[in-house]
Amino acid sequence: MKAIKYGVIILASYCASSHSEPNDRNSIFDLTLKELLEIQVITAASGFEQSVARAPATVTVINNEEWRSQGAYFLSEVLDAVPGLHVGKPLDDYTHHSYSIRGLSGFNSNQIKLLIDGEPFEFMQSGSLFIGLRMPLSSYKRIEIVKGPGSAVYGADAFAGVINLVSYEHNELPAQFSARVGSFNTVDVSMSNDFSIGKSHIQWSFDYSKSDDDKNRIVSADLQSIFDSAFGTSASLTPGPIDEHYEVFTGLIKWQWQNINVDLFTWRNFDLGMGAGVAQALDPNGSSKTYQNQLNIKYNLSHYVSGDLNASFSFKEQQTKNFLYVFPAGTVLPIGASGNVDFSETVGLTEFKDGFIGTPSPGGETFTLRLTHLLNLNENNLLRWEIGYERQNFSTSERKNFGPSILDGTQAVVNDELTDVTGTDLIYVEDSKRSFHYLSVQNEWQMTPDKLLSLGVRYDDYSDFGSTTNPRLGIIWQVKEDITFKFFAGSAFRAPDIIQTRNKNNPVRIGNPSLEPETIDTLETGVNLDYMVNNNLMISGSIYNYHAKNLVAYVFDSQSGGEKAENIGEQKGQGGELWLKWKSDNSITLDFSYSFLTAENKEGLDIADIPNKMAYLSVNWLMSDDWRWNISGKWVADRKRVSTDTRSKIDDYYLVTSKIEHRGLVKNLTLALSFNNLFDEKAREPSNGVIPDDYPLAGRQILLEFSYNL
Repeated sequence: MKAIKYGVIILASYCASSHSEPNDRNSIFDLTLKELLEIQVITAASGFEQSVARAPATVTVINNEEWRSQGAYFLSEVLDAVPGLHVGKPLDDYTHHSYSIRGLSGFNSNQIKLLIDGEPFEFMQSGSLFIGLRMPLSSYKRIEIVKGPGSAVYGADAFAGVINLVSYEHNELPAQFSARVGSFNTVDVSMSNDFSIGKSHIQWSFDYSKSDDDKNRIVSADLQSIFDSAFGTSASLTPGPIDEHYEVFTGLIKWQWQNINVDLFTWRNFDLGMGAGVAQALDPNGSSKTYQNQLNIKYNLSHYVSGDLNASFSFKEQQTKNFLYVFPAGTVLPIGASGNVDFSETVGLTEFKDGFIGTPSPGGETFTLRLTHLLNLNENNLLRWEIGYERQNFSTSERKNFGPSILDGTQAVVNDELTDVTGTDLIYVEDSKRSFHYLSVQNEWQMTPDKLLSLGVRYDDYSDFGSTTNPRLGIIWQVKEDITFKFFAGSAFRAPDIIQTRNKNNPVRIGNPSLEPETIDTLETGVNLDYMVNNNLMISGSIYNYHAKNLVAYVFDSQSGGEKAENIGEQKGQGGELWLKWKSDNSITLDFSYSFLTAENKEGLDIADIPNKMAYLSVNWLMSDDWRWNISGKWVADRKRVSTDTRSKIDDYYLVTSKIEHRGLVKNLTLALSFNNLFDEKAREPSNGVIPDDYPLAGRQILLEFSYNL
C-alpha cells in the first residue's frame, strides 16, 4: 500500500502545477460516427501515422474513452473486444493469459509483437508477451491492433499481428487521479500530470494494481495427482484453487526539449501467482518477480534534410526472479542418472521432502540504434526507410535441488537445500549474445485519385541463424465515397528464441540449436471491405487465409527422456470477420463483431482449443448529462479437443461486463460501479488434459471507482 501513500503525496505536490483541462466527456456521443472514424489514425501498420482508411492491413483502433466506458483497466480486458482476437489461458504454463490472432499464438503468445510507441516490449529470452502478466493503460491514449504479418516493418515475432500502445503527446495527458477497489481484495491506483519548465516539457504517469484473485477457481486434480496414484503418495494440493494473484507497478516519464525526446518506462511485477503451476502441479508458495526498465532517446534531424528524419537509441534492462515449487512437498519422483525426472531410465525413486524446487531466473540487456526517414518523393509518393542494429545480451541464474551433479537417482530423500549452478555448465541456459541488423523500405503511392498502392519489404540478418527477407503488398480502392475495398498480402517470420534453441538440464523440455525460423511464407492474404451506410452506420468485413510453416513444437526425445524443440508444426487457416458500428442519436452507440475461423495442421486435423466462432456486443447509453451506462458481452464458441483427448467437449460461454458512472456530484469527479462476469458464468478455458477439468475463469467481480480531474 506504499504506492497509494506516495501517490497521495505526489497528488498534493502537483495540484498547483496542474493545468490540463478534462477531456470532453461526451465526445463519442457529440460527433457523428463518420466524423469519429475520419479522425482515427494508426502508426503500427506502416511505421508512420496514417488514417485507418489508408493502412495496408486489417486494423482495429480503440481509444481510451472507449475502454474506460467499458470498465476496462488492463490491456487483456480491452483486447477481448477485437474481432478475431481471443484472450485465453496457456495450455501448460503458469502465465495468466495467452493471446491468439486468427488462431495463431505460439508459446506464451510469442507470435504476436507488443509495442509501446513502436518499441518492442517482451520477455528477452523467449519473445513471449508481458501482457500475460498485466499491463495497466492509464498512460495511453489509444491501442492499435494490426492483424496479419508485420515483419515487413517490425521484423521478428510480428508473425500473427502487432499490438501498439500509443502514449499521450505533450500537452495531451490529462492531470488525473483515479482509484478503484473491489472483489478479491483488488486495489488499482493511477495518476498522471504534465507541466513545462522553461522550454522543456515533462509528463509522467503511474499505475499500481494488486489483487488476491478469485479463490473459488477450484481444480480437482493436477499432474501431482497422477504421480500420487503411481507412487502411493498424497502430495497433491488438489482439490484446490489456481492462483493468479498479482501486484504490479508501471511508470512512464516523457521529457521533450527542442529536438530531443527522452522516454523512461518501468514495469515492475512485485508478485505473481503461479496459476496452475509451472508443471501443472498447484504451487501456492512459489513466486515470480520481474522488472523492466526502458530508456528511449530520439533526436530529430529534419532540419538537415527534407522530410522527417529521426535518430533513435533504446536501452532495455530486464530481470526475472523465480522461486518455483515445480512439484509440492512430499512428492516422490523417478530420478535418472542425470538427476532429472526420468521414466525411461530410472535409477531410483526419490522423495522431495520440501518440494522439487528450482529458481530459473532470466535477465538481460538490449541496445538498439536506428535511423528513420519519412519523405514525400512527389505529391503522390510517400517513402519511409529505416536502418537499424540491435544487440541482445542474455544472462541467467539458477539454484535447485535436482539435476546433474546434484542428484544421481540413488538419494532416497532430498530436502530444500539448493545448489547454485549459476555460471556453470549445469544451468538451464548459459549466458549468450545475439545481434542483428536490418533495412526496411515502405512506399505509399497514390496511383489514381481512388487507388492507393502500398509496398514494403524488410531484410534482417541475424548473427546466429542467418538472414530473412519479408515483403508486403497493399491495394486500397475507394470504389465509391462510402465504399472502400482493400487487398493485402505479406510474409512474416519468427526467429527461434534463446529458450527454444539453448534450453538444457531441464526435466521437461530441452532446446535445439538447429531450429529454423517459423514462417508464413506462402503469403497471408486478406480482403477488407468498409461500407459507410450513412453518417452513423458503418459495416466492415474481411476474409483471409494463411499458411504457416516450420512452427516450433516440442516432441518426445528418447535420448533425454523429455521433450525437444523441433520445426514440425504447420497450420493453414481461413476465416472472416464482420463488424458493425452504429449511433442511433446523440445518446446510444453500438459496436458488434462476429468472427469465424477454420484452421488445420499438416495432417488435415482441426487445430485444437482455439475458438472457431466469436462474437462481441457493446452498448453505450448516455442516459443524461450526468449518467452513463455500458454493457458488453463476449461469446466464445466451437473449440475442439485434440483427436486423442476423450474428455467431453469444451463448453461455449458468454461473459458480460457492465459499468455505470455518474459525473457532476462534485466538479471534475466521476464515480462508477463496474461488474466483471456480471452473471457469474462458470466459464472455463481448455487445458491439455493434465488438469482434467480445464481452467476455471474468475467469477463475478464488483469494483467501485472514482476519478478526479485536477
